[in-house]
Amino acid sequence: MGDDGPVALVTGGTRGIGRAITERLLSDGWSVLATYHSDDVGAEALRAHHPRLAVRRSDSACTVDCDAAVADVLQRFGHLDHLVASASTTRNRAVVDLTDEEWDGVIATNLSGSFRMARAALGAISASPRGRIVMVSSVAATMGNANQGAYAASKAGLLGLARSLARELAPTGTTVNLVVPGPTESTGMTADYNPAFVAAIARKIPLQRLGRPEETAHAVRMLLDDLAAYITGSSVVVDGGLSM
Repeated sequence: MGDDGPVALVTGGTRGIGRAITERLLSDGWSVLATYHSDDVGAEALRAHHPRLAVRRSDSACTVDCDAAVADVLQRFGHLDHLVASASTTRNRAVVDLTDEEWDGVIATNLSGSFRMARAALGAISASPRGRIVMVSSVAATMGNANQGAYAASKAGLLGLARSLARELAPTGTTVNLVVPGPTESTGMTADYNPAFVAAIARKIPLQRLGRPEETAHAVRMLLDDLAAYITGSSVVVDGGLSM
């Protein structure tokens, strides 16, 4: 059973932006349960270095897995204050070529998965005096990306979900917000791009570089802070000015 310090559940919390979020919260002395879907190597490497971290294989698209992840947090740490929904996937393909299975898979993880995990966690988080939910969207939600129709649609859907939740949960004092990163180094969305393509992306960004995962993690940490209690239904954009 945990102490009274903050406890967070981070989906997709073992790689990319999710891992940076997990590591930032741990560095601040928080307890974290990080879920992952298939990154066994990354999960084990992360687990080995943090005594206040629990790592659980979980599919955010599965209601049973979401309920079990929340139950695991409560059993291990005694309470749950924060949910960070950062689990994400994409299929880079023109809309005309997307199969039903590819479309459904992206929506199931990015949008429906965030809904299912939030629904599972609402009881515990609403009971916390510092309840916070942060969902990780993308600038693709408003700008659109060629060959990322499913990804952009799923990330755009998070805006409506987060704002609806923000209104529903406001009477409890629980806040719900979005963090909206642009192209980011060392994530599943950019790790396989060739250097010339990455350089071309960077030239379109006013700050002339891709973001770093820890910069998005910092924005998430800010929204989870006690002093962020008056911020809800908002989006914090972390994109170097790309979408302005």
